[in-house]
Amino acid sequence: MKEVSLQLKNNVLYPFSQEDKDCLREFKDNQIVRAKLTGAKKPRSLIQLNLYWAICKIVSDNMEGMSKEDVDFEVKLKLKHIQAFRVVGGVTFVELGSIAFRNLDHIEACGYFDRAWKVMAKIIGVTEDELLSMAKKGE
Repeated sequence: MKEVSLQLKNNVLYPFSQEDKDCLREFKDNQIVRAKLTGAKKPRSLIQLNLYWAICKIVSDNMEGMSKEDVDFEVKLKLKHIQAFRVVGGVTFVELGSIAFRNLDHIEACGYFDRAWKVMAKIIGVTEDELLSMAKKGE
């Protein structure tokens, strides 16, 4: 199952970002696609979420051997963004929380991202403002 963000314009759904467009390219023209659509309770910023992933990419580009998903994992660990603990055979596993729209409301997401910017800036040794500036310039 794929999950993409869509934006409604003139009663037509369009992929919101390049990443969403790329995901949809995996389907064939005229293929029927089943979708479950939800809207945010209180508008949660897709621009903010995309900024998060752009910054994860910037950090990963500055860290050898790390993907943006690795950076996301590391940030969640440092921020203790934990959903559950599980003990299997005497070993404790940590299940990290999700930052998906359905899992965080707007205020929780803003708090998470504000803390995440600080952590990611520290990882690559720049200020938070420099990191945000790099992301907004598309570096």
